[in-house]
Amino acid sequence: MKTKRVVHIILLGLLFAGVFSTQAQNNPYRIKDSLYSIYQRAFQQRHHPNGLLIADTLYTEALKSNDKKAQCLALTVPVQYYYKKQDTKEMEKAVERLRTVSRANNYLQYYYFAYSNEIKYFLVQNNTIQALQKAEEMKTQAFLDKHDYGICNCLRILGDIYVSRNNQKLALHYYKDAADYTEKHLPSQDPSSLYLQIVGCYRTIYPRDYNRAMEYTEKAIKMAKTENVRIQAIIMKCLLLGDMEKYEEFKDSYENVMQLLKHYKYPSDNSYLLIIKIRKCVLDGEYEQAHAYADSFANKILQLDWHSKICIDANDYMGAYTYRTLQYVYRDSVNNLMQIEDIAELNAQIGNERLKVENVKLDLKNADLQMQQLRSQMELERSNAENKQLMLDNRELEVQRLKAETNLQKAETEKQKSEAERQKALLEQQQAASQYRSTIFCIVIFFLIISIIFLILYLYRRRKITKHLREKNEELIIARDQADAANKMKSMFIQNMSHEIRTPLNAIVGFSSVILDPDIELSDEEQKEFSHLIQHNSDLLTTIVNDILRLAELESGHYIMDLMPQRCNEMCQVALSTVAHRKPENVKLYFTSEVDDNYKITTDKQRVEQVLINFLTNAEKHTQKGEIHLHCSLSENPGKITFSVTDTGTGIPADQAETIFERFKKLDRFQQGTGLGLNICRIIAEKLNGTVKLDGSYTKGARFLFILPLDKPTTGK
Repeated sequence: MKTKRVVHIILLGLLFAGVFSTQAQNNPYRIKDSLYSIYQRAFQQRHHPNGLLIADTLYTEALKSNDKKAQCLALTVPVQYYYKKQDTKEMEKAVERLRTVSRANNYLQYYYFAYSNEIKYFLVQNNTIQALQKAEEMKTQAFLDKHDYGICNCLRILGDIYVSRNNQKLALHYYKDAADYTEKHLPSQDPSSLYLQIVGCYRTIYPRDYNRAMEYTEKAIKMAKTENVRIQAIIMKCLLLGDMEKYEEFKDSYENVMQLLKHYKYPSDNSYLLIIKIRKCVLDGEYEQAHAYADSFANKILQLDWHSKICIDANDYMGAYTYRTLQYVYRDSVNNLMQIEDIAELNAQIGNERLKVENVKLDLKNADLQMQQLRSQMELERSNAENKQLMLDNRELEVQRLKAETNLQKAETEKQKSEAERQKALLEQQQAASQYRSTIFCIVIFFLIISIIFLILYLYRRRKITKHLREKNEELIIARDQADAANKMKSMFIQNMSHEIRTPLNAIVGFSSVILDPDIELSDEEQKEFSHLIQHNSDLLTTIVNDILRLAELESGHYIMDLMPQRCNEMCQVALSTVAHRKPENVKLYFTSEVDDNYKITTDKQRVEQVLINFLTNAEKHTQKGEIHLHCSLSENPGKITFSVTDTGTGIPADQAETIFERFKKLDRFQQGTGLGLNICRIIAEKLNGTVKLDGSYTKGARFLFILPLDKPTTGK
């Protein structure tokens, strides 16, 4: 109860401080000045969990003040937070709450703000069908409400959806409707970005209407209210001049753009900026640099398209043919992917989405393999072209032979040779024809054998690819199962750590605020008690963080044990002195040893001390009276050295002897701690080729053993 009261005092203090510091600020939302200052802090931290807490405070205070607009503003922060975090479940809750409250409070602009963010979220997730369904719902409701902002926004979002689905004609229709509606009903809004989206559609729809595109570009330059949009419009104008082949004007416009970009930071990977750079390089004959710019496109289809255009300008028609073929194959695979993703979205409604998405991924891999096969097929076509040329040469020889036969017949008619000579000529002709037929037969057999060989190679490659895909499918299934297991472990870890860290942190913050509050009078005893509680919780928080860091360090695979000769008794005494200040008042803490002070073993001193400290800390938590005894023995396990920590505390049931060494396991769930200490001890022991365990024969409390092998023990100074 005291902690809650202190937290409330802190929140109210922050609230009043914010009120007095921002009363004189400009308030564009026309809400109460005190609430506006809270909203500013919430908006600044909208992508941080603290923003959610501040937004809750704003909503509570807005309810008290009956400020309905401030209530709506408070609920916009969770929508933006969960949109950024890509948390679908919480995003849906936040959107539905904002829609409900904004409609009840009659501030419909926030109702359509929630709708817009939900649709954009679906687009980011590539769920275009759900986005389209929501957009149509939003459009119907906006026209029913006759709300200008909602109507304009839903028209623009419909354009965005159809652009993502490569339906530029329908996207142009919605963008133009949005621009016309903005001009008529929202004259204070800046329509220049809409104009540029319209220009983009005119550039891609066949036949290209460059004149209309230039009109909208000039309007965007004239009406742009921000420098970023104005520069984007100027770049678009330069691009259109290149499309229209007005190269002199294009060069002048290009120089103007480069001068502007010297004084203004603009993304170097912008698609339109890359296109005008490519065009300038082509005009200057710098084809290698043009290809380098083409490689910078994020869109693979656009990248292949520009490689093909550059090859045409460079008179490299074979290269252009190669890039264009690859573009068509990749575009078909992307279209197939979009169709499959649409089917996956529909199947998600009946529980089959995950299976369909995995099939899409496999289809993409198949598309890549098809592209590789296409390259091989193109090489084969080149070989076939050479064979066709050889056949043409044979046909020319056949024509020449026919001419020779005609000349022979003319000679026979003119000279009227003897019958014997004519028969001899006929015999020679028959022999030549027979030889020709034999040649043709051999050529046919040769090409048949080649075809069979290519068919066998094709079937072999296809079988190999199928086997490879099957293996990859199995690997994907294994990876998916491993990812699911990792997600479950992460969730369990976050649940444990959020509770364990929040408890001591709340205590530290609360008692610190009470001590520092000038309005609360505390006696010396109370201040001492609160200081002790702060120190205790600080130690606890340090222990929790150290456990987490140690576990991460040990499991990272990068930690290497520092094995050196170390004095056994010295390590035990360091561990004992580290925990001595935390032992209960009625508990005796002492150390005994069977070895002299110069006895050494080869081990990692830091990790051995860490195990002993964890054992001693665990004993102090569960021992309120009696004794805690640390002992070093060579006789208990001959050939090995045994460190034991014995206490007279609550003890551990026999059936829990192994469970306590598991991660996040605690016998007393109300006892502070992460449940990692004993698990860390076991990991360290395994890395040192040793063991840790609970002595089941000891019944007066608990007795933990840390057993290490002896390599070559040494003594000396």
